[in-house]
Amino acid sequence: MMAMHKLMAGDGYTYLTRHVAAGDAGLSHADSLVAYYEATGNPPGRWLGRGLTGLGNDASDRLHPNAAVTEPAMAALFRDGHDPLTDAPLGRSYRDRTDRAVVGYDLTFTVPKSASVLWALGDDATRATVHAAHRAAVDQALHFVERTVARTRVGHAGCRQVRTRGVIAAAFDHWDSRTGDPNLHTHVVLANKVQGPDGVWRSLDGTTVHAATVTVSALYDSLLADELTRRLPVRWSHRSRGERRNPAFELEGIDDAVLAAFSTRAEQIHCAEQQWAASFVASHGRSPSRVETSRARQHLTRATRPPKIVRPLRDLLAEWANRARALTGVEPRDLAARALAGAYARGLRAHDVGKEVRAAVIAAVLDYVATRRSVWTTWNLGAAAARATLPLRMASPAERLRLLNGITTEAAARCVHLDDTRDPERVRVGEALYTSTELLAAEKSLIDASEAPGAIVIDARLIDEPRYRAHHQLGRLALDQRAAVRAVLTSGRRLDALVGPAGSGKTTTLASLAELWTENLGPVVGLAPSATAARALEASLGVPCETTAKWLYETLGEGAHARGRAYAAAEVRRAASGGDGRRDHQAVALRREAGRWSLAPGQLVIVDEASLADTRSLAAVVGQAEAAGAKVLLVGDHLQRGSVDAGGAFGMLARRGPTAELTSLRRFRHPWEARASLQLRSGQPAALDAYDAHGAFVGGLRVGGLREQMLDAALGGYLAAGAAGRVAVLQAADNRTVRDLNAMAHADGVRSGAVRESGVELHDGLVAGVGDRLVTRRNHRRLRTADGFVRNGNLWDVVAVEGDGALRVRPAGSRWREGGPVLLPAAYVAEHVELGYATSTARTQGMTVDETHTVAAPGMGREDLYVAMSRGREANRVYVVTDGPDDECVPGAATPATSYRDVLDGILATSHAEPTATETWETYHPSTPEPAPAPEKPARALTAHRLPAGRGRTCSRSTYSITVTSRAPEGAPCPPSPPARQVGRS
Repeated sequence: MMAMHKLMAGDGYTYLTRHVAAGDAGLSHADSLVAYYEATGNPPGRWLGRGLTGLGNDASDRLHPNAAVTEPAMAALFRDGHDPLTDAPLGRSYRDRTDRAVVGYDLTFTVPKSASVLWALGDDATRATVHAAHRAAVDQALHFVERTVARTRVGHAGCRQVRTRGVIAAAFDHWDSRTGDPNLHTHVVLANKVQGPDGVWRSLDGTTVHAATVTVSALYDSLLADELTRRLPVRWSHRSRGERRNPAFELEGIDDAVLAAFSTRAEQIHCAEQQWAASFVASHGRSPSRVETSRARQHLTRATRPPKIVRPLRDLLAEWANRARALTGVEPRDLAARALAGAYARGLRAHDVGKEVRAAVIAAVLDYVATRRSVWTTWNLGAAAARATLPLRMASPAERLRLLNGITTEAAARCVHLDDTRDPERVRVGEALYTSTELLAAEKSLIDASEAPGAIVIDARLIDEPRYRAHHQLGRLALDQRAAVRAVLTSGRRLDALVGPAGSGKTTTLASLAELWTENLGPVVGLAPSATAARALEASLGVPCETTAKWLYETLGEGAHARGRAYAAAEVRRAASGGDGRRDHQAVALRREAGRWSLAPGQLVIVDEASLADTRSLAAVVGQAEAAGAKVLLVGDHLQRGSVDAGGAFGMLARRGPTAELTSLRRFRHPWEARASLQLRSGQPAALDAYDAHGAFVGGLRVGGLREQMLDAALGGYLAAGAAGRVAVLQAADNRTVRDLNAMAHADGVRSGAVRESGVELHDGLVAGVGDRLVTRRNHRRLRTADGFVRNGNLWDVVAVEGDGALRVRPAGSRWREGGPVLLPAAYVAEHVELGYATSTARTQGMTVDETHTVAAPGMGREDLYVAMSRGREANRVYVVTDGPDDECVPGAATPATSYRDVLDGILATSHAEPTATETWETYHPSTPEPAPAPEKPARALTAHRLPAGRGRTCSRSTYSITVTSRAPEGAPCPPSPPARQVGRS
């Protein structure tokens, strides 16, 4: 993989130079790896890039590729922006800048963990081969960056992007992680100084560097797999890391237990905390206080990072060998040999990939990008193509790139080019915008439904009569809520939207609307993004509610297909019996079940949190409603988080209007917070001033906002709220921080005696014992509970650990009299259960609690911050991380911020809202109708591990570990379902 981080003006570059072994500058890249064994650090950096030719005065005074990097040269280039040979400014000097200039980009290339373990445990020849393959893949990826990614801007306000003469890069090999685990990786630091075709020194176009990161990362993975396979008898395969994570591409022969043994960061900190707590009790005769524990954790987090500067490679290798022996009882070289049990094979050339497989790859690439976004770029297509072809071993880097270029070009040709009317000179490389006719059609169907009359209504004159005005439901509503209900009841459109900011009383409004609709027009059904949300919605509205996914599964998906097959079989049985008119009880039950999943004329379908629904799902529900003569109401806030799949349609409808809108806020105890939340919703800087003035932000300068301190402070606030009897949420935008918070909460519970240390390993890799708080991440309708079944998002407390790894749990915070415990089977626990103290902001949208405690960091979007700051009635606190993440692949000063306000300003300016295909088309084709879908022929889609499987019936054959699957066209007829039963008015 490859990660990219900016280097800012200052001393960020010294992270790299201070870890180079003292006295090793005489070692060149050509020296044997054995020469590094006795070194007291990492090998010296090496210069790379065609841009080196622009430095110095003449041919005799040059920096040559692979020459050793010196600290004075790094300082000149990355601190001052000067030529490291002549000290002449390269364009504008960083010394002249008053702002925090970007001085470079750290591209960190890391081999898969299995390859690091093979490198660490293998013999000298194997180790040298793995290292050489990694270096070759890094060099090839950098060559791609120079040719395809590196651009600068010229013209008025930098209006045009042009090629460069190459980049200047310094590459530093590192051996281990912060915890001393084998972690072969290379920091390639691109200087933010490049020459355009005219020889003038300018800055790299950072926007393109950012946009290309995922593509370059996927390309490096492919190049490394090719290089290792050409040099060693190894085989690669994907390994599942759980339902919600992308599979890992690893070497075969090195099992997961060995990989886990060399990934020790969380366990190391946990063990150190346990030892410290035991020592504290022994010496003080009491348990440590929360403040004492917090201070100790901050110290131990740093103390458990072994200083790499004093770890010779030979010592690291000896330690890794001992750890492997202790874990497996097998000699390290024998462990490594298990990964070398493959056979050397001839690599493919691009033309070896036949027409059928190539077509399947292209279909899979399009399926991948169109499932995840409504508008995509050439970079998105390239990344998907690299992932799809990862199992193929190519004969050379040139053949790899030839294959990827061909697939990406052909895939783009099958897309709708949205911005083809733009001046090509003003379009950044790789950022042409595309969509599909299918997505355009889905969005158009929603627009048409929002404009189409014909839905059942209450006459506007009647609803103003006294009997309606005095209705108990309308009487308890505020004016804006009452107006919204009236607008929906009288609009007559097949599709309506109800928009309201967080805390505006959308659920209260819907409850009134549902009762009035049921009394006067017909039945109501609710759809929600999760089973937990659907259960809460059902309790609030008093109508049947389900998840949108379950509804579509039972109406269009496998649920409907299975009923259709069973019904057909029942009809065959009846015919075989002579059709004597006897009723087939199974057929009757199937007809009854089909009726449960059918819509009726005059029915209202409420889709709650509609911003989280993807466009295809919304279009499918609306299509069903139109066919049945029902009406759909989409409810939500388009300025909160959007769908994880191709979405944005609800926002498009809200912007186009007309919509029913709620304007008054009722959730917040403090009026100032209501005003601030509305300002935050629209991205106004005044919101941050208001929150800051009322102490909502916890942070400071670099020291005050260190990640460990902020996580600990957030956990402390959450636990204090719980101890005081308040309902609180502990959250973060990224899953890594959520996991770290959960690990800290578990350790805190163990120290306090509330949680037993021993337990069962969960899906997130953490351990749960008696007393721990859990969350289930998958609906299991056969595991019955007092309120139905085990749902995705349910919180539980562990009451017993069974010997086979199962857990006996009860609903969080409940007492025994509220229902007996539920037994979660071991297999379900291992795959679908995680610690549940902290959660992601994606999962808290729609919640209302007393307090929130949120960890915020650079990269978070405004929508996440708005969701986080609008859940709590009483208080909402944000703990702002101002240093870089605690990660072995990230320089400690790679993304420094001077204060928490710098971070928050960046978050406020970052929107993750997704553009729709229709709005993008209208921007570049204002007077041209969007293209309509052509009649589709049965395509052949490719399932390649990370890519989603094709829809429809499949038949498979294997080609180089790639599965080609037949795919039914979109909209193809489904197996017959039993006739729908019309649901009458209640």
